[in-house]
Amino acid sequence: MKRFLLLAFAVVLLGHLNGCARPVKVSLPEPVPRPEQQVPSPPDQALVAGEGVDRPDSLVRTATPSLSQSGSAVSGLRVTEDMPPVRGEPIAANIEGVPVPAFINEFFGSILGVGFQMDPAVAKLNDLVTLRTPGPLPPEEFYQLAVQVLKTYGIRTRYEGGRVMFTPAAKGGDFEPPLVLSGRTLPQVPITHRPIFQLVELQAVRTGDVSQWLKTAFDSDGLRIQDDLNRNAIVLYGKPDIVQQAVAAIRVLDRPYMRGRVSTRLEPAFVAADELGRRLVDVLVAEGYGASLHSGQGVVQATSVLVLPVVASNTVLLFAGDAELLDHAVQWAHTIDRPNPASGSQSLFYYMVKNTQAQDIVATLNGVRTAAARALEPTRDALSSGEANSADGRGAAAPATPAASGGAATGSLADGQLVLDEPRNALIFQGEAAAWGRLLPLIRQMDRAARQVMIEVTIAEVSLEDNEEFGVSWLAKNDIGRFNGTVTSGILGDSDAESFGGLTYLLDIAGQARARLRAFADDSRVTILSSPRLMVKSGEEASIDVGTEVPTISAQTASDQQTDGTSNILQSVQYRKTGIILNIKPIVYSDDRIDLTIRQEVSEALPLSADSTVQSPSIFNRAVSSSLSLRDGSSILIGGLMSNRTTNSDGGVPYLKDIPVLGNLFRNSTRRSSRTELVLMIVPYVVETDAQARELSQSLGKGFQHIEMPNGRVPLDGVEQAPPAPQTQH
Repeated sequence: MKRFLLLAFAVVLLGHLNGCARPVKVSLPEPVPRPEQQVPSPPDQALVAGEGVDRPDSLVRTATPSLSQSGSAVSGLRVTEDMPPVRGEPIAANIEGVPVPAFINEFFGSILGVGFQMDPAVAKLNDLVTLRTPGPLPPEEFYQLAVQVLKTYGIRTRYEGGRVMFTPAAKGGDFEPPLVLSGRTLPQVPITHRPIFQLVELQAVRTGDVSQWLKTAFDSDGLRIQDDLNRNAIVLYGKPDIVQQAVAAIRVLDRPYMRGRVSTRLEPAFVAADELGRRLVDVLVAEGYGASLHSGQGVVQATSVLVLPVVASNTVLLFAGDAELLDHAVQWAHTIDRPNPASGSQSLFYYMVKNTQAQDIVATLNGVRTAAARALEPTRDALSSGEANSADGRGAAAPATPAASGGAATGSLADGQLVLDEPRNALIFQGEAAAWGRLLPLIRQMDRAARQVMIEVTIAEVSLEDNEEFGVSWLAKNDIGRFNGTVTSGILGDSDAESFGGLTYLLDIAGQARARLRAFADDSRVTILSSPRLMVKSGEEASIDVGTEVPTISAQTASDQQTDGTSNILQSVQYRKTGIILNIKPIVYSDDRIDLTIRQEVSEALPLSADSTVQSPSIFNRAVSSSLSLRDGSSILIGGLMSNRTTNSDGGVPYLKDIPVLGNLFRNSTRRSSRTELVLMIVPYVVETDAQARELSQSLGKGFQHIEMPNGRVPLDGVEQAPPAPQTQH
């Protein structure tokens, strides 16, 4: 009976362990949305060699920012008379010769149902009221009409303290507070004689200029104008129609001096910015244009062309009345910005590198100059040999052409000296201006930001069943109707096929690789080990190392010292990295093809076996390295890294299971084997601009907006969590 209970307990325990060993159903991480392909903007209008001009290079023209002159926001405060709550149906009045006190009592008290208080002087009035309406009026409109009627009899009506007060106009005063408005658009002003105050904030010009213009235009119209220097605003006081006309005039006057004009930015190549500005103004003035040079004192002269040199950045800003005049000024700037033949070979030119490292440009150009110098050596040797033969009388050398003589050396990139200004990431060139003109277009082509690559890698482990031959590769071959990709069998890189435990299959099925993994995930047979996403510059290497350093015994030696008659053992311990290690190096080509050099390693420390003689864990390692070539946004699935693992474990009742023979009754032995396949899915995206990089970052950030991590790190309900990375056992 006891043995039966022990066997039943063992069966239940094994079933429980098998249930725990089943993989949980996981969901694959959502793919990164591919950045939208932006239409490249037209390049800056630069006159460089090979772009339709007959000179090697000139200044660069760049568009300048413009301000959209949209209407200003309007905020207004409309001061209206308070109205008491009224009641009742629409009212039709047809009265004649009713005394004022009776009119107030009947209509305000009985019909409208409002409380009121009548001044004794009003109660003694004997004036008769005659009122007829064309039809029924709502109570609110009738109240306003009655107030206007009483106003003609010299009675002021106001609502305060929950009741309507009726007082003579002489006692209550005829003064009515003005409307206080803010903004440039008047709200609907009630029909009244009251003046209004309006505050108009200026957007472009100064208050002193506008106030002088308004005082001249509205000199005799009763408009009061006051400057508000703190807000750069104008305060208007007057009748509504006059104020409205003044605001309309401010709309016309409050404009930038350059409103409606066009502008551009010039980067001179051979002439300093201030010198180019002065020469350009002199030429335009000589042609009869009203050109002027900005003085930098904050005063802008009335001119058709304004030239503003910016010495700090060696640029010139041009402002003109229309595009045709601006183009004409730019053409003159190109003509002025020419190399000076009289400068000689000791001219200095400075170039600020903007988008890359200046030392890389110097290294590349030095290589070009070295190659050019080597190409000239055979020509020089031939010339020297010809001169020697002519001197000895053994032969006559042909006359040297200009290209074969010193002119070839002068036209090469070897003319001049290029120096690196590393602290400021700039280049200094010393030589002739013509040589700098030939070199500058090449430098500008090289001074471009390197393209970046967003690489999405999914590392998964797929559990194989007994009837599956080759895991992912077998499923791909047998699902031809569903997956139309190609399967390539071979060895990746320089790795050994035996280290993979089988052949490696490259499954290039474009966007269908993720669908294949989802098919595994639906069957609860896939475990996502890691899903890193890396942003790396083209030509650079990126790596991710997530794991644990496990101590392993590398050597053992016997010591001369003894303890209790036993020699001590000296051990050398080394730490071995385990976990997930990923190294990727992309190179992006001009046609959006990406070459990837990838190395992936997944390792873990195995538990110590009972019969192990060395107390050091074994490292189970799976690694793959390869060189791939993919299109932007395409995906590739690497599979075939299969492994068979057999686990033996003993358990039972302590002490009792160690009894010879009888201990088998209290011991259970488990032998478990599993077949898994390591799968890698790689998807690269080319990131051209900063806008695309921000778009990718925002798409990744949206996945974390609805995730909360309290102190207990409990996931939210309904949020599927990927299983953690495998833990290393010590």
